[in-house]
Amino acid sequence: MHSVRRFAVAGLVGLVMAVFVAGLAVGADEPKLSQQEIEKIVRDYLLREPEVLAEAFRRLQQRQSASAATKSKQAIHDHRQGLFADQGSPVEGNAQGKVTIVEFFDYRCVHCRNVASTIDQIVSSNASVRVVYKNFPVLGEPSVLAARAAVAAQQQGGWPKLHRALLAFDGDFTLEAILALGASVGLDSTKLKTDMVSPETDRALQANLTLAAALGLDATPSFVIGDRVIRGALSPEAFQALVNEETAKR
Repeated sequence: MHSVRRFAVAGLVGLVMAVFVAGLAVGADEPKLSQQEIEKIVRDYLLREPEVLAEAFRRLQQRQSASAATKSKQAIHDHRQGLFADQGSPVEGNAQGKVTIVEFFDYRCVHCRNVASTIDQIVSSNASVRVVYKNFPVLGEPSVLAARAAVAAQQQGGWPKLHRALLAFDGDFTLEAILALGASVGLDSTKLKTDMVSPETDRALQANLTLAAALGLDATPSFVIGDRVIRGALSPEAFQALVNEETAKR
């Protein structure tokens, strides 16, 4: 945020200076000012009219937000199959639901854990909602291990139980801890360990990373709803409002 403000200040100062210098060029008979004198005039102007800088920064933010939204819409359009119809991604809610929420998450992400109950609430309250889960391990090797286990659990039909167990687990995600967690929910630990490093698991995780990069995601949780990318967890009311909007479009 601070770097954006510095950019805004630099851009505004540069613009004012350029206009001022251009004005001098028109009046050729006027005495030329030094760079130092021009900078002092600009500085004095900004100190006298600070709201100009605030307005410039506000407009810069609006322009950046609009540009980001346009890029997101195009990326969602270009990757609709991978986002909404990938057969390898686990789904909860109504598999044929008209409104899809795609969540990119990390099992070690505190905000992902906290928002899980909100997503459950939205699913239980809306028969038309389906949730597609995309493992997006961004918090180090333990996150990768957990994501691999979740993908591998799908090959035993045990994803729902392990998914919940991983979200609730209060400890370090070591291989031993994850295998023990898998066994506690009825999974074959030997098969789980083998499938965690299988080519199929590698492909599934790489596909998610590719999708996240295409959407410009770098943190969790992130969501795709309709043609919008939502960064960060939302309240139940905010999620419900988005679901209502998408439902009205159908």
